[in-house]
Amino acid sequence: MPFAIIQCGSTARGDTNANSDVDIICVWSGKSPDFTLLIHQYGELTFYSVETIRRMRAKGSLFLTHLDVDGVLIDGDKSLLEEFRGFRPSASQVRSLYNNTARTISNLDWFPDNASGELWLCDVLYVALRTCLYCKNAAAGIYTFGYLDALKARKLNTNQIATMALLREGKYRYRKSTADFSNPRFDFKTSLAAQACFAVLSKPVKIVRGGKTDWAKLSLRDYWGERQIERAILNNEHQDDEFMLKIKHHNYNKRSLKSDISRIVDMHKFTN
Repeated sequence: MPFAIIQCGSTARGDTNANSDVDIICVWSGKSPDFTLLIHQYGELTFYSVETIRRMRAKGSLFLTHLDVDGVLIDGDKSLLEEFRGFRPSASQVRSLYNNTARTISNLDWFPDNASGELWLCDVLYVALRTCLYCKNAAAGIYTFGYLDALKARKLNTNQIATMALLREGKYRYRKSTADFSNPRFDFKTSLAAQACFAVLSKPVKIVRGGKTDWAKLSLRDYWGERQIERAILNNEHQDDEFMLKIKHHNYNKRSLKSDISRIVDMHKFTN
């Protein structure tokens, strides 16, 4: 059961931002290792089998390029790094990822009209626009995964970079304060979303304050489907504390979250 422990987040790049992610993953092969023991030894980990890594390669995952560029081996079998060594997705795969993510942003339409909804929008847009940013850079042969470095590589101007930094601040606040939205309010303006979208997508996107979930159209059983359920919960259309806890640790709950989405959507389809 060979395994490799790899650090790959902002701190692996030497980012001194106090809010920088500490992302540590475990790639393993053969018989699965003792996950509990590894977590006890190395802290919070996300686990990927070699089979999963190979499926990600086939789909053109930019995350594997991120691992290749920024990953630092902490411990274990370094030969497992060969699974993604030098990996770069094809142009068509990058284009597909960009188009799908940009479409998701365009289809957001609205956010909950409350403080938690404002921060939720910052979080979702940060994740989605960052993906689009990395795709645009990758299409130009640029593989840099530091947020500010990637913004500069796209030659965004000072005001646009400031807007994107503010979006990231909203994301930080959302993830830190989901249990207590009585914390000092984030200075959010609806125009922030429009400015951020235009900076990366180079086209206007309209996202309005307040709305209601169209359960009949919520068909995604993926990460973006999770975020729409989360939005409905923040909008007081559904109550599910367990789901909110799971989504905080998305990578650990991917399988159960898919069934949760189906259960919640079906519940509302039959009652509405």
